[in-house]
Amino acid sequence: MSTAHNREKENKKKLQQFLGDLALLGSLQGFQYFQPWLRGKEELLLTVVNEDVGWRSPRFPGSVASSLSSSSSGGCSVNGGVLGSEERALLLSSRISEGYLLPASPSDHELAVPEVNCTLFLLAGYAKYGRPYAWIRSNHERLVNIGGADSLVRDTPMKLKSLADWSTQGTQVWEVVSELVTLCTSPPPLNPFSLDMRFVQSLPQAQRLLASGALVNFLERIVVNGNPQEAYHSRVIEDLDRLHRFHVQSLWDVQRSRAEGQADRAGEDQLGQP
Repeated sequence: MSTAHNREKENKKKLQQFLGDLALLGSLQGFQYFQPWLRGKEELLLTVVNEDVGWRSPRFPGSVASSLSSSSSGGCSVNGGVLGSEERALLLSSRISEGYLLPASPSDHELAVPEVNCTLFLLAGYAKYGRPYAWIRSNHERLVNIGGADSLVRDTPMKLKSLADWSTQGTQVWEVVSELVTLCTSPPPLNPFSLDMRFVQSLPQAQRLLASGALVNFLERIVVNGNPQEAYHSRVIEDLDRLHRFHVQSLWDVQRSRAEGQADRAGEDQLGQP
């Protein structure tokens, strides 16, 4: 009884930590391949780019994804290619072994609309399931052969490697994001967490400071707590170094603007004195 109670307590603690990281991720903006949107305490919508239009093959005028998509069959596909049965098994959980693990709202009732060239995913940690799951919310046919329009099939959670070891090792939010981006985006990016610095630089001064600081915090978590053996780990470190410098510069810009504003107001006050 005590062992079971301790295990349940530990699982709740892990889930709460996961939800905390989910909330942090939902507050961020400025990634190149995905955009998170927090929806409630247990849900996060993740918009992931389908095709990296900025990437060009040296052989073709368009990207590899365009070539593959135009020639792919009607079978199950990821990144425009055809999946084998083993890869297909990784995407959808077995309904026989796990039952219908439905999200809080079915995909047919999803109000969020993904942008062009994007796929929408739902990442959630519902207390009733005691662990996180991920569901495809749009473009089901692009990623998996769902075998029809059965809503229960469409709302079957994805069977991700990053979530498979939840019970024994736990799962970090960025591990799930990395796997979803790698599965969805064509060609798979070397660094799923690449930043869209042009977007960050375009933000108003104060917002730019806050956004860059929040991104620094998130990337630091990946560097400190993530697996250094991951191929993207060293690239995240490089991005973090550049982002640190940008954040410091943004802080200086804000401080300089405040000082100039105070000086201007002081000058106006002196001019207004008799």
